[in-house]
Amino acid sequence: MQFLLVQPPFVQLNAPYPAVHYLAAWLRARGHEAEVEDHSIELYRLLFSREGLAKLFDEVERRRSEGLIPPASRDEIDRYLSYRDLYQSWIGPVVEWLSGADPAFAHRLAAAVEFPRGARVEAFLESRSGRPGPEDASLLASLMLEDLGDLVTHAVDEDFGTIQYGERLGRSRDDFGQVLASLEASWLMRELYRPWLRQRFASRKAGAPRMVLVSLPFPGTLAGALSCATEARAAFGAETTIAFGGGYVSTELRGLRDPALFDYCDFLCFDAGYASLAAIIEGMGGEGNRGESIVAGEGLLSGALGAVAETAALYRTMYRDDGRIVVEGFPEGDLAAGEEGCAGPHSPFPRRVPHRIDPALARAAALMEAEALRESHPDYRDLRPSRYLRPLDSTNPMHRLWSESPWLKYRLAQGCYWRRCSFCDTELDYVRDYVNADLAPLIAAMDAASAKTGLRGIHFVDEALPMARLLAFAEENRRRAIAGLSPWHFWGNVRFDASWTPDRIELLAFSGLVAVSGGIEVATEKGLAMTDKGFDLAGLVRTLVAFRRAGILVHAYLIYGFPGQDEADIVESAEFVRGLFATGLVDSAFWHRFVLTRHSRMLAEWREGGRPTIEPIDRGGSFAANDLEFVGEKDFDRYGEGLDAALGAWMEGEGLDRPAAEWMGLAKTGQSRADKPRGGARSHGQTHASTAASSGFAFDGPRRVEDLIVEAETALDARPLSDEGHLHWIAGLPMMAAGKHQKGEEPGNGEGGGRVLRWAFRGDLEARDLGTALRATRAASAISRLARIPGGVPLRQFAEESGLKEKEISDLRTSGLVILP
Repeated sequence: MQFLLVQPPFVQLNAPYPAVHYLAAWLRARGHEAEVEDHSIELYRLLFSREGLAKLFDEVERRRSEGLIPPASRDEIDRYLSYRDLYQSWIGPVVEWLSGADPAFAHRLAAAVEFPRGARVEAFLESRSGRPGPEDASLLASLMLEDLGDLVTHAVDEDFGTIQYGERLGRSRDDFGQVLASLEASWLMRELYRPWLRQRFASRKAGAPRMVLVSLPFPGTLAGALSCATEARAAFGAETTIAFGGGYVSTELRGLRDPALFDYCDFLCFDAGYASLAAIIEGMGGEGNRGESIVAGEGLLSGALGAVAETAALYRTMYRDDGRIVVEGFPEGDLAAGEEGCAGPHSPFPRRVPHRIDPALARAAALMEAEALRESHPDYRDLRPSRYLRPLDSTNPMHRLWSESPWLKYRLAQGCYWRRCSFCDTELDYVRDYVNADLAPLIAAMDAASAKTGLRGIHFVDEALPMARLLAFAEENRRRAIAGLSPWHFWGNVRFDASWTPDRIELLAFSGLVAVSGGIEVATEKGLAMTDKGFDLAGLVRTLVAFRRAGILVHAYLIYGFPGQDEADIVESAEFVRGLFATGLVDSAFWHRFVLTRHSRMLAEWREGGRPTIEPIDRGGSFAANDLEFVGEKDFDRYGEGLDAALGAWMEGEGLDRPAAEWMGLAKTGQSRADKPRGGARSHGQTHASTAASSGFAFDGPRRVEDLIVEAETALDARPLSDEGHLHWIAGLPMMAAGKHQKGEEPGNGEGGGRVLRWAFRGDLEARDLGTALRATRAASAISRLARIPGGVPLRQFAEESGLKEKEISDLRTSGLVILP
């Protein structure tokens, strides 16, 4: 059977979103033909092309001539229109430059006398006194695209966003009719995407696919998915089945009541989607028309799963039958299994029709999905890395890593091993059901992708990287390096918990780990307890100190507006974050406004009589209604602007001596003090003065963090040896020199003809005087062997082979020896 898998606009610009590539691998492994198309990057490149800009400027000029441009915007719009020819001349080379082509173009950008200058470019050039250098080329080119994005947003299509389109259309919308009205008014979808789709589908050499699978990972992909489905139906007719799936479907549409969405698709596939899709495929049998045989319920999946259902045959799937939404194969108690959905008893739409699933079929389907999650990994054979852009929105090193590099995306596990954070959607499978990926097929998939694309950067997209799996992958990466194969470099999301020990972090950094992102959420003891993060501030700092020692970049996710927070707690959390930046423990961060969701653990606890600090307001909804209001949430509106401004400055190393309360307008000081440079960004030791007390809030974030750093470093340096530990060597190989030697001194002849071991570790030459040539030779040989064993050796074995005493082994821990329990 032939499948077309589509990622609609808009997701990331620098790399493909992996969902369709996961599905393609799974389908191909079962003998199907699967084509993957990333319409997200294609539409972006179409908009920012000579042809796309010509249409854009034509529309802007039309609206200006008809008086549709607000008076306050006319001067800025006229500047854009004046630069029309320049924009159209520059856009091709700029986009290709951001795609990795023509390195010499950096000098052209830096030397350009006349460059189209929107507000962002103009501000940047002023900051460089009008004289950018070639090293500024990526940022200058990115700002030009952002200027053009501002033009699109302000003049022709308010829903445009560089990463996601029309996110407000899809998130918690009660009325699907409003979504359709907004979609119809969308210039970008109507004038660019849909004409491109018509041409694209009409020119397909492979003909009509049997199924079109559209992935909706985020609310911002809804508009593109609806546009894609409309044109696919027009091009391919009713013989082609269209299915929507992805994170947005599984989260936001679980309580769907309005059947009008099925004017665009035949099926909604929920959760992992593999078993849902297997049932649909089997029901079609490669024949049929839009799945009628499935609706008839004839014991489908019997071949795929080895079980026959007496009633419904679908698994976690919705479709429309006789004007009503049919929900099949959901477990009892799931929001998706009920008749009312989120709309309640007084909805104008008919009640849904639940079909229960045979228990044997449900068990078989769950086993099948677990197998798929373990063994199926993205197949990137359709990937064209040169199509993706590498925009630079900041000089912040973590931001550059995030957006400037193309990454291949995989996961080590499905779900979260912690799954206890109170705000998270822990009631949904993507968080709750934990399945480890099999390492052998994962490595094989990565090998194939790297060989095809030349990319060796891996972004693990796990909810939280599982330590045991990560260590196993890192060991394989070291084994490859020792064998002369190119290793991978990688990063991903983590929990800042006790599993991240200093020795593990050091070994992972040596094995290719370059950065981590993770949730701190509310950086107070009270906040960590409310969110149930599983660590306290001291434990957080210990982990961050270990990351800093290993040179690993850190991004932090933060929350404000959590039920139960008061003003003092918000200020204290922001103050602690200021301290983390001032001491260099984090490199970047992002504030999220708290959102109460239907599938969160805290709402489940509230239903059971717990969580007295929240009072949910459920207004229902017939379309996307996952987010809930709660009493008091508007009280937090006044903090957002100040928190964002502070964080923006701190990430650039500015304003670190200014207390958080001042940024939020809560300080009572007479004037702001001048910002100081970051100074201690990657090294501890510089004290940052604080005037927190002058703002009326006594908590001093930098001082508190520095106190915790002292405690953490004392504890790290006093770690005892473990007899059960495994040793790894992550430094240069030792060499022997004559005589006693102290670090920083030249070796001499020494007393008694002693021998010194010398090796390089992080730019310094380390040395140990072992007394005799025999001891030094034995130790050097053992260390050299250890360096070539990816899995390490037991401590006792190394002690016996090296002849080193416990104190000597312990002393090596600061100079290249890593000990894992």
